[in-house]
Amino acid sequence: MEIKYFRTHISFFIISYILLLSFLFFTSYKFFLSDSFLLERTQNESNIKSFLASIDNEIKNLKNTTNDYSTWDDTYEFIKNKNKKYIYENFREGSETLENLNINSMIYVNLKNEVVFSTYNNKDLENNKSNFEEFITTKFKEKANFNSIVNYNSNFLFLSKSEILKSDKSGKARGYVIAIKLLDNAQLSNNTIFEKIEIKNEKTISSSLKLNLQVLENIKVRTETTANNILNNIDFFDYNDEYTISINTSNKRELVNNAEKTIYTFNLIVSIVLFLVFYFIYKNQYLIETRNNILNKEVARRTSQLDKAFRKLKDKNKELYALAHIDSLTKIRNRRSFFIESEEALNSAIKNDKNLCILMIDLDYFKLINDKYGHAIGDKVLIEFCFIVNSIIDDGTIFGRIGGEEFCITFFDKDIVIVENIAEKIRNNCANKQIILENNEILNFTISMGLSCRDNFDDIDKILQKSDELLYEAKKTGRNRLIRVHR
Repeated sequence: MEIKYFRTHISFFIISYILLLSFLFFTSYKFFLSDSFLLERTQNESNIKSFLASIDNEIKNLKNTTNDYSTWDDTYEFIKNKNKKYIYENFREGSETLENLNINSMIYVNLKNEVVFSTYNNKDLENNKSNFEEFITTKFKEKANFNSIVNYNSNFLFLSKSEILKSDKSGKARGYVIAIKLLDNAQLSNNTIFEKIEIKNEKTISSSLKLNLQVLENIKVRTETTANNILNNIDFFDYNDEYTISINTSNKRELVNNAEKTIYTFNLIVSIVLFLVFYFIYKNQYLIETRNNILNKEVARRTSQLDKAFRKLKDKNKELYALAHIDSLTKIRNRRSFFIESEEALNSAIKNDKNLCILMIDLDYFKLINDKYGHAIGDKVLIEFCFIVNSIIDDGTIFGRIGGEEFCITFFDKDIVIVENIAEKIRNNCANKQIILENNEILNFTISMGLSCRDNFDDIDKILQKSDELLYEAKKTGRNRLIRVHR
């Protein structure tokens, strides 16, 4: 019996050891390595966005240059009179204007699409200026203002074109200013986000990520992974959706590869430790099995007791939190919670110089609704109002009940126009909401609102006081309206 007993336990331990190791290998790869893949993908997308933002910033600076020169009154007169004084003051030999502007060429074109003046600090473009200027003026003559990357005979250029107008934008355009900056591998290699960056003149077959930046439009990105590298193919298209250039980047997959090595090492160590643990348990199993059974039963009983106590404590904590922070009727923030979160939002807005607005809302004639229909219907109106507001605002907006039928919404880092549109949408939805009572009678309700912002006050009580004054003014002037403080 004893030999059979030990054989049975040996088999049990061996099977258990193999199953546990298999589970360990599976879970470690599935969860830990999958997190590494996700982090790698997120980091790569962040690198792409940072890289494209730097390119976008280059052409944005070029755009600012053309805008400065195109809205200069001296430029406006120069296109008409071809005054050589303008050329001497701005582009005379030795002036280094193009170098200071960090561009390679500037071309002035009249409304007949004729080049009035051009200057270069790049010999390749200047030696071929006749063909190059014909290409520029012909290909983009239909577009008055645009910014793009251009492919000219496998030379890749940042190009910005702006109408020449008076500084006050009055009068008709007299021509165009075109600024050009070369884009090459050496320039892109200064970017340290990727280990390797290369310009290609070969369009990617398909794309998995599409981006639009501040200036550049229609950029498509396709990412591929090999065993050791992450490859990104970035295609650029102009305003006509015509393919321009591609930029290929690559980085080593250090994150995933290091994670794999770590998992290998971890699994090896754990497998050895588990083997020793299983061996020790096996050797001592016969002597302590009876005692372990008793102890396991006791542990199970005590664990069950602790679990029950923990669940009760957790439920009590939830109840206490709800009592301290949540309005019991509407299930939104109560007055205390609203003030705490709004004070934190205001401090953040002051510290980071962000906008903060507080919208105070009061339900019109709510006392009459309670008196006529009863408090149960009044509560139903409050709940319906909160449902309308929650369906419109986003998760980052602070919404709370500060009194019976008084509510406040705190908007952090939102433009005043957006806040006004949200407030008007809430007001319209409330005014158009029909609550059907048990006798099929239709109950309508409206709201009045007051809105003030941090740019007027840097104290939460003063902002709320001003919102309350504007709310009172809204009620005095007819209700069902929004009144905000004017800057």
